[in-house]
Amino acid sequence: MKYAVQIVQEGDAFLVSARDLPELNSVGYSLEEALSEALDGIETVFMLYMDDRKAIPLPSDQEDGEYLVHVPVLVASKIYLYNEMLDQKVTKAELARRLGGIQKNADRLLSLKHGTKIEAVEDAFKALGKELKIQIA
Repeated sequence: MKYAVQIVQEGDAFLVSARDLPELNSVGYSLEEALSEALDGIETVFMLYMDDRKAIPLPSDQEDGEYLVHVPVLVASKIYLYNEMLDQKVTKAELARRLGGIQKNADRLLSLKHGTKIEAVEDAFKALGKELKIQIA
């Protein structure tokens, strides 16, 4: 999963925005720092969407002049899981029940800051009747 971002230099600052995530607003003081801050900003926007129980927009194709920011596989898999739960109208409590656990485990499963084992995410997809697949591109 890679999100396209625009980076505009204003004075010493490099300002980051994204078409797919209009809430994204990051800054760095070099191009490299701006790209690093972009990932942190993207993850923050994901958490805002989750707090508001809104579907997280998936990335669109890169356009001329844009940079791509890679979202780590574990975070990306949690985004797909979260969106699937919304599509199926499955709450965290219901997911926990289907997994035979407690809601705290479902909270951790969806937390972007928690180092969840990928097998746990895979089990959650199975509980939703889906399969997590990984591809090499």
